[in-house]
Amino acid sequence: MIYRRACILLQARVGDSTRPSTRLGAANVGTDYTCSMISAVVLAAGASTRMGEQKLLLPLGGEPIVRRTVRHLCETGVDEVLVIVGHQHERVIEALDGLSIRHAINEKYQEGMGSSFRIAIQHLGASDAALFALADQPFVTAAEYRLVLDAFRQHAPAIVSVRYGDVTAPPHMFSKELFPELAQLQHGARPVLERHSDRRIVLPFPPELLQDIDTPEDYEVARSRLASGR
Repeated sequence: MIYRRACILLQARVGDSTRPSTRLGAANVGTDYTCSMISAVVLAAGASTRMGEQKLLLPLGGEPIVRRTVRHLCETGVDEVLVIVGHQHERVIEALDGLSIRHAINEKYQEGMGSSFRIAIQHLGASDAALFALADQPFVTAAEYRLVLDAFRQHAPAIVSVRYGDVTAPPHMFSKELFPELAQLQHGARPVLERHSDRRIVLPFPPELLQDIDTPEDYEVARSRLASGR
């Protein structure tokens, strides 16, 4: 049901290529990404200070949280999945054993998310665009990631971003021309999203998909939701 709702929302927001909205008209710069290299980047370097332990290794649905996220991205058909690790990086990398990925270590992860963006950009030299995802959003699946990728490939904007109700949050997708700006970030990508608001597509996703896992309480809620199939 969640997948169907997301697809209907995308259709209503984006429409078909013969009837673009005003924002799509501004965003579409005519670039053809059908033969381009597209990467997915998973930001998985944080210290999990509010959880009190490495949250990405906690089991959810029979696998570590980080593996669940990365596996879904591997299922989207992107050309590569790059995982940015930091805190307890050896254990996080071990949890991803067997998945077709590469990783980069952010030694300065304690400086915040901006440091992970910088490491990612340093390792995306061959990519024409990148989808950035958070490792701790377990209810965003391959189906939703594909919606972002499809909107980008079809309409070629500078950015595809996602809104859950009134909240803008990852995943976000950026064309290569914006990589230098991402490398200058101190925290999240909001400054880049706002600076290029006239050149982006915004996809509405169901608000219930937005559930980060930052605290023990968040984790218990996620476990209960998954167990109940919600």
